[in-house]
Amino acid sequence: MSFITPVCAVCLAASIIVRAATAQSSLGPERRDIDDLRGDVWAVWSSPAHMRLRDAIPVGAVLGAVTLTSYADSSIFVWMSTHPNTFVMRAISPIRDGWRFPINGGGNGQFLLPLSATLYITGRLSHDVALRDAGLGCAAGHLTSAALRDVIYLSVSRTRPHDTPKARQIAVPGGRVWSRHSFLSGHIANSMSCVSYFSHRFSLGVAEPVMFAYPIMIGLGRMADGWHWTSDTMAGAAMGFAIGKAIADRQSARSATRVTSPLARLTASPVRIPLWSFDF
Repeated sequence: MSFITPVCAVCLAASIIVRAATAQSSLGPERRDIDDLRGDVWAVWSSPAHMRLRDAIPVGAVLGAVTLTSYADSSIFVWMSTHPNTFVMRAISPIRDGWRFPINGGGNGQFLLPLSATLYITGRLSHDVALRDAGLGCAAGHLTSAALRDVIYLSVSRTRPHDTPKARQIAVPGGRVWSRHSFLSGHIANSMSCVSYFSHRFSLGVAEPVMFAYPIMIGLGRMADGWHWTSDTMAGAAMGFAIGKAIADRQSARSATRVTSPLARLTASPVRIPLWSFDF
């Protein structure tokens, strides 16, 4: 049930993805899709080597916010642990471990990769560019996030809240001890990368805040269960958001350059269905 429930929820969201326009371009060979996927993942992995001065401002702002939040990590976890009957804690109960119908599986690869594969295969079989791209983008987001998370775990170790009341138990380098993988939150990073990709690649309308609420709820649930401190969750959310946006930007740029026919450029128009709009 922990897998099926989020699948149903996100498949419902995926079902409103805009279909390809009448003047859509050819899907091209599958080999090109794989090359695009690898290129997107590598571009994000290697992006620190290509940082520009203007990139330092948002990066510095995020690092500053995470650092400041870390001073309140212990207080926030204690509050969440000692106030189970408050409105906030009751609201996130369905997204926590141990709930009779858990829906927190959307933050791991066992859910995101099958979802991505379903979207991609459906898009290829139906010659639907939007669904094909949706599958590739979500998969690229998860693979990028998961790999970066593993590098971080090997670089920095931080004991999880349910194993210590001290939020400052941080060591360098890291390791493979699961109880010391608090920094950063992989579940929110994985799910946020996919949602951020959808948000930047498609026009979501009123569905956008609903979709963003899901990874945020996952992050709060993981905090309440003692898997991550608040600053770990904030760092994971920021990383996932940046990954999704970067992949969406690259994919949009490719889509624009591959519509080379002048006639196609003149006749292509947005196809609109409830909540979503997309240009080809």
